[in-house]
Amino acid sequence: MKFTKSLKFKLTIWYSLLLSLFSLLFVLVVNIFITDYMKSWTPRNESPVGSFWGQRFDRPRFRTLSEEQQELIMESRMEDLENIRRISVYMIFPLVLMSFGGGYLIAIVMLRPLERLNEQIERKETENLSDEIPFEDNGDEISQLIKSFNRMSHRLGKSFDSQKGFVENASHEIKTPLSVIQANIDTILNRRQVSKKESEKLLLNSKKQIKFISDLTEDLLLLSSVSNVKFSIKFDKVSIKEVIEDSLDTLKEVIEKKNFNIVTRFPKKELFVNGNKTLLIRAVTNIIENSLKYSEGENIEVSVSTKKDVVKISIKDDGKGIPKDKAREIFDRFYRLDKGRSRKEGGSGLGLAITKEIIERHGGSVYVNTEYNDGAEFVILIGV
Repeated sequence: MKFTKSLKFKLTIWYSLLLSLFSLLFVLVVNIFITDYMKSWTPRNESPVGSFWGQRFDRPRFRTLSEEQQELIMESRMEDLENIRRISVYMIFPLVLMSFGGGYLIAIVMLRPLERLNEQIERKETENLSDEIPFEDNGDEISQLIKSFNRMSHRLGKSFDSQKGFVENASHEIKTPLSVIQANIDTILNRRQVSKKESEKLLLNSKKQIKFISDLTEDLLLLSSVSNVKFSIKFDKVSIKEVIEDSLDTLKEVIEKKNFNIVTRFPKKELFVNGNKTLLIRAVTNIIENSLKYSEGENIEVSVSTKKDVVKISIKDDGKGIPKDKAREIFDRFYRLDKGRSRKEGGSGLGLAITKEIIERHGGSVYVNTEYNDGAEFVILIGV
């Protein structure tokens, strides 16, 4: 039965068993004491008898009575002793029943907060996960349980909201280029006469959109893999100087096209970290590429330093900078400061989010230095 499996029933049974055990022990001790006391009377011509408690009782007045009188008194006391024993045994049964009923009432009172918690949990949906369960903090274990549940619920709510926003943004990002491709194909198919030049323009536009979808898909897969803690990443001894040089070499064509001046500063001693070279190159490349595309500056400075077993990579540009109130948001997935301009440049809004996930998987951190006023400065910190 469901009732016998409930915590109320189990607590009641244990409470009743313990109370019954204590009652039995109490009755047993009382009976032993009374029996010992009753038998401690000393008959005539006998020396005083030692009791259960180590005491010796001597009743001079009892010895002055006749033997018949003594026997009557002893018989009367034995009958009283027997009655006391019988009553003690009979009292055990109502005590057990009372302990069961009292235990059940105590269990109801003590477990009432858990019942309310269970009711609130049953009402929880994905839409109201962040809502806290109201309770009175008594400092007990149940209060701690509700506190922990509220914290977990809040984290789950944020996770579901983030996941929902991620799916919506990803769907939107894929749907837009697909709509463009469909419109281009419809234009070519529905028009009887389309010039070769116009067809070529439409096809090139479709090709650009396909490339965007392809890059977006790769970024989504990479982001999903890196953010998954179960995803195994092979770590080796990696040179920070090589990471930066390879990142700049990857962006060589864009740097020349944008006519940027790149300055690198490295310490005399080459620095190494334990990491994945391919992922670190991607992380640094994303930041530099972000500056090349959106900073509207002309210079980028990449410097490396170390302090207390931490490698610091600073990437500065002399562009328009990043508003202080957006310094954290730019690492969110699909976030763009200038949506129209970012889409025109082919950005998916995932670059900095990928960088953040990669650096954090390396046990480091990445942030925007809001105190830097001559453009934008991105800082990467990784333990040696």
